[in-house]
Amino acid sequence: MAVESASAQVRKIDNIGHQAPFSTILSLAFLIVLIVWFLRGGSFVLYASLFFSLYYLTKLSWLSIILVSIVQNLFFLPFRIISERFYVDLKDFEHALEKTKSDDQYFVLKNQVREGNKSVIFYIINFVLFFIAFISAGRVFFLEFYHTPIATHWLYSWVPYPQYPLQGVIFEFPLIKATSTIALDWSQIIKIWIIPILVLAVGRIIWLILKPLLYKSSSILRARISLNRIKLLLGGFVGTLFIFSLYFLRHFPTSFQVYYFTADLSRQNTTFNIITAICTCLATIYSGFEHAQEQGEQARLRGIPEDIITTVSKQTIRTSVGNGILLGLLAIWITRLMPSSHDLSVLAFEALYILYPITFGLLVPKRKPKVVEEVKPLG
Repeated sequence: MAVESASAQVRKIDNIGHQAPFSTILSLAFLIVLIVWFLRGGSFVLYASLFFSLYYLTKLSWLSIILVSIVQNLFFLPFRIISERFYVDLKDFEHALEKTKSDDQYFVLKNQVREGNKSVIFYIINFVLFFIAFISAGRVFFLEFYHTPIATHWLYSWVPYPQYPLQGVIFEFPLIKATSTIALDWSQIIKIWIIPILVLAVGRIIWLILKPLLYKSSSILRARISLNRIKLLLGGFVGTLFIFSLYFLRHFPTSFQVYYFTADLSRQNTTFNIITAICTCLATIYSGFEHAQEQGEQARLRGIPEDIITTVSKQTIRTSVGNGILLGLLAIWITRLMPSSHDLSVLAFEALYILYPITFGLLVPKRKPKVVEEVKPLG
């Protein structure tokens, strides 16, 4: 007897008038209200009111922009805690969905929601909230409210109306620049390049000699995993490191000077656009490295050989490098069309994302390592 497809099974359920659980109905009603609120500009009013409320307290535009990102992270902190709670269930669902035919995935997702799968419903709500926050936080700085007074209908009635001109629109950041450089000769450059190669080669030889004796040591295993992570991170863009190291050694700095980079947040700034693009590229690469590390941990729990893990992880890193370059170029094209306040907002978001493990991440309970089981296709 032929096996019914997932879509056929879901349609059969529809035909018998299966009633969704109350939690599903309530969640869908919340999503509808949330989307309508967003389309009517409610999220824009929220972010504009948040910005000007913080501005009322700080009287500094640049500081208010950074605080908006911090408040946003605090708001989503409970959602991150819940995400940790549903982590294994969501991964099981993602793996099963990936193995389901693309034509059936919509019906499978619909079926999971209709059956009241809490982890899937939470995933959808969480995704919609993050999407609205991302769009709204960027959109608020499209409005020209630095030189033109903001319309009162964009602010809640309890938000103090700002006095113009706005203060603190000049953002300053300390940087270091080289005031003089020298070009190292090629013999010195080759010697410098040989040192890390020799260190890696000697370490490899020592490991091959001691491996039979220390293979079962958990401390040595952790050290090897940490070393592999470093090699994995560097292995994704060895060519880029080679070019940068060559340029650095041929322009080796001998003296430095501290200076302040300044940008008028009410106007477009090309230098700020380039900085934003570079940081966007680096944040994307970092995200890819974190993803590869998470995949590696799951693979080790399943007992997958280390060489296979390394191969897959390297491919993930290379992909993230390519994505980072593309997103960086896209960032330059987009940010040149808007005031540099948007650049500062993006940089604050990316900085908080990278610093999350040592900041807000400390407030999130750590989940115990657990294997995400291989699951069969849904339906």
